[in-house]
Amino acid sequence: MAASIAVLDERGLDKLSLHAVAARLGVAQPALYHHFRDKSEILAAVAAEVLDRHHTERLPHPGDDWRDLLVRYAQSLRRAMLAVRDGARLLALAGPRAPQLANAVAQVSFLEAHGFTGADAILAYVAVSRYTIGATLEQQTARDGGAIRFPDGDAPSAESAHLLDLAAQVAKLGPDHEFAVGLTALVHGLAPLRHP
Repeated sequence: MAASIAVLDERGLDKLSLHAVAARLGVAQPALYHHFRDKSEILAAVAAEVLDRHHTERLPHPGDDWRDLLVRYAQSLRRAMLAVRDGARLLALAGPRAPQLANAVAQVSFLEAHGFTGADAILAYVAVSRYTIGATLEQQTARDGGAIRFPDGDAPSAESAHLLDLAAQVAKLGPDHEFAVGLTALVHGLAPLRHP
C-alpha cells in the first residue's frame, strides 16, 4: 500500500493506476493482478489504508460527551483526507461503504447511551461524515483556495464594500476555522434527535 499512496501523492487520483503502482514497485503490471483485479479495487484498498493510518479518533474516550466524540471523529476524518493528495475525492469515490463492525457497534452504542435511537445515531454519523468529506473536498479542489468571490461588474456601494471586507476577514480565518464553525453548528443541530 505504501507504493500506491506514494503514487497518489505524486500523480494524483486521476493518474493512480495499476501500471503506475507496478512501475513504482519495479514489477510487471500482471504481478499486481494477484492482489487487485482493477483500478476500483486498488482505490478501495488505498482508501482503507489512508483511514487506517490517519483516522485515529473513531471511538469514545472515558468521560466523553456525545458532542466530543462526533467532533473528534470529524476532525480525525478530515486529517486523514488532508494527509494525502486528493484524499477527499478518494474517500468519496472509493471509501469503505461498510464500516468496521466493532467500531460501528461502539459508536452507535455510545450515542444510544446518550439518548439517540439507533437509527438517529447512524444518521448523526452519516451527517457528520458527509459534511466532513464535502468540506474537505471543496478545500482540496477549489482553484481559488475556497475564497468567497463576488462578480466584478457590479457598481460598488457601501454595503458591497462591507460585504467584501467581511469576506476577506473570513478568508483570513482560514479553512480550519471555517470547518470548525460548520461542524459545531452541525453537531449542536443534532441535539434534537436525542430523547432524554
